[in-house]
Amino acid sequence: MNLENQSSQSLINLQTVCLEQNIPFASYRLPLQQEIVTLVQHLSFPAKIDVLNDLQQRRGFIVAPFFETTHHAAYILEPDRIFYNGNIESGFIEQLSRNSGLLFSENRISGKLVTTPREDFISQVNGARQAITQRIFHKVVLSKVRVENLKPEFEAGAFFLHLCETYPHAFVYMIQLPEVGCWAGATPEPLLVLEDGKVKTVSLAGTQLATGDPLDAYSWSEKEIEEQGIVTGFVEKTLHALKIEDYVLSGPSNYRAANLIHLRTGFEFNETEIENRLGDCLKALHPTPSVGGLPKENARNFILKNEKHDRTYYTGYLGPLNMDKKSCLYVNLRCLQLFKKQFVLYSGAGITASSIAENEWEETDNKMLTMMNAMKRGPLTPKGG
Repeated sequence: MNLENQSSQSLINLQTVCLEQNIPFASYRLPLQQEIVTLVQHLSFPAKIDVLNDLQQRRGFIVAPFFETTHHAAYILEPDRIFYNGNIESGFIEQLSRNSGLLFSENRISGKLVTTPREDFISQVNGARQAITQRIFHKVVLSKVRVENLKPEFEAGAFFLHLCETYPHAFVYMIQLPEVGCWAGATPEPLLVLEDGKVKTVSLAGTQLATGDPLDAYSWSEKEIEEQGIVTGFVEKTLHALKIEDYVLSGPSNYRAANLIHLRTGFEFNETEIENRLGDCLKALHPTPSVGGLPKENARNFILKNEKHDRTYYTGYLGPLNMDKKSCLYVNLRCLQLFKKQFVLYSGAGITASSIAENEWEETDNKMLTMMNAMKRGPLTPKGG
């Protein structure tokens, strides 16, 4: 990120104070943009929201889980202050640093997060394949976690800026909200983007490691083509169910995201098609088969029964809502959760009838490299949360 050193340090200072004082904030940078936007809500709590009813007139940063429960709800951070890049007055940072922190709860920390053993993941994949042969579902996405210790010199704000520099094509963010925790990521997958009167979404599935070849040189296996077709078919059926018939489809085409190549199909239609129906559209799309499975309910039940970790906000969605005349909501992939002395990586792979368990384990390792490679270069322990 080509911010001047002084501006970069101001942004890092703001994020550090928010972490130390448990103050809700969200910093983000949209794909192929230079501008970093930081929202701070220091006068009240972020609100729990009902996605179906609470979106049209709200403005801020929304965070929704993979699956809503009594412990994991959707929230919106509605900013008291908005900053662009590092243009932050030092007086405001000093004011925040004197905050008692009593207003805000500590980040939720799960003591159950442990690194997923390889044999557990292999067993789950084989169990999923068996369920597919029994026609319980067509596809399911299984995930794993990896718990790592943070380096003593870690600085969360510097790590965020490093993500911005390293992954220009991704939606890069760092957030802290009560009950959600502190997360950072560089996700390649938009769930729904509304801008300039248009709505865009994608189906993104199929994964291989980038080798440096031209994009059109990558070929795909039957399994990967099948996986992409499942997600694309789901998006098309969802749009038809929402009475959206006039859309433009592009692809599938090869798409590079960090160290990975994916198959990607794009959809675009007029914003008037979902006027006053943004919540309906999100509810219908999320979770897509690229992070959950198909049929949705059967795949979700298998995930909840078989995964030993709680995904919480991994494979949920997040992003700015009605900010600067646009809404950009992204699936929470290629992400990690930050705790005081550890960080937790999440990754997943789509399982179909032709999946090979060992290959899926390798794919999830490759997906974790997006964040691990950035971690190797940057410092690693937030001074708070």
